[in-house]
Amino acid sequence: MAKRSSLGSLTKEPPLATLDATVRAITPGMRYDALLAYAAKNTLDVVPGLLAKRFLLLDSSNVIVYDRFLSLASTEGIQSPRVRKVMYLVWALRDERVRRFILERVADRDGKWKISALRSKANSKFLEEWLQPSSAKKARSNIEFFLQETGIYDPKGSGSIHLELDDDWLLEAMQVAAQHEPDPAKRAAMTSAPAEFLVSRRWHGLVNATLQELGSIVGLSLPEGEPLEDTTIELIPSKPGRGKRWAPTEPKAGRRRGGTFQMNYVAYERAGRAHQLLEALMAEAATGKGYEPLNNENIDLYFETPSGTVLAEMKSCHRNNVHSQIRRGVSQLLEYRFFYRDVLGKTVSSVLVIETPPPREKAWLVEFLGTVGVTLIWKEPGGTRLVTGATIPDSLRGLVSPA
Repeated sequence: MAKRSSLGSLTKEPPLATLDATVRAITPGMRYDALLAYAAKNTLDVVPGLLAKRFLLLDSSNVIVYDRFLSLASTEGIQSPRVRKVMYLVWALRDERVRRFILERVADRDGKWKISALRSKANSKFLEEWLQPSSAKKARSNIEFFLQETGIYDPKGSGSIHLELDDDWLLEAMQVAAQHEPDPAKRAAMTSAPAEFLVSRRWHGLVNATLQELGSIVGLSLPEGEPLEDTTIELIPSKPGRGKRWAPTEPKAGRRRGGTFQMNYVAYERAGRAHQLLEALMAEAATGKGYEPLNNENIDLYFETPSGTVLAEMKSCHRNNVHSQIRRGVSQLLEYRFFYRDVLGKTVSSVLVIETPPPREKAWLVEFLGTVGVTLIWKEPGGTRLVTGATIPDSLRGLVSPA
């Protein structure tokens, strides 16, 4: 994880609303110095530094990477309980002072948090390994303040901790944190087996869980890592038929079977809020033109137009996985177009809808996809229009705008 020299300040802790407002100002491709200028004028000048050390990913050119954290904050809302828990764990994994404070002072031997230890001012002495005594006192208070503002720690009455694992937030947090891990082996372990990663290091106390509680979800894994896709993609029905009218999918946690989570890859994707938003934008555009958006157990969305059928696959993505997500989406479109050929008809426009425009170095993908009969479109940054840099086929006219 982060080296001591790269750790951020623990003695500065602006109100969480100030951090939130600064995160919301980040746009794809924004440079860090532009965020500094924005914060100095609109929020607080120290905030970008705190965000960079805790949550943000910067590339070698000091551009803020539109990564999984920013995608999650945009689609779910930075104030959602899941995102708050992700923020906490990513910070703890990146900052050994916070991580060790929780593990060695707040959590007991079983991994459960002690409210009295979290509140104890005497525990500031632990942070004197890194800070002067007066600064250590401020740092301890700031950690407690952050946990309270995020809703993880509720001080009412005898106090309570809210790090419940039933909403799949651990999956998201470990994938966000892995983006900052330079060791490929650790990064793979974090994304392929998040619970096992914590259990093997006896870091279960970070999530207010015993080894048994965290061990009960061993097997929890991320579809966007390197899944065993032959076991996560369910068989397509032998007699494909016409789909049903499109409707939003309510987010759900993974299904428990025998103490582990079993995931249907297509269903898991559809439960993601970013994926839902893309579906909704395309469905609304189609409905606005008088078309009827449909889907089935595999196809995200399709609808008939006077110029043929539009077959659409949605992919949430961020800068670090846009290429792999596009590859996955194209292969699915080709499979669906073949298997559902009797349903879709002879004239089909294959469309891949992604969450963010491809980065400059991947701009060639727009033209490349055109050569295999796929139109790549994306959500306009900061807006709700669907746009593309490709030639717009007749079936998408009025639905998609030029980028």
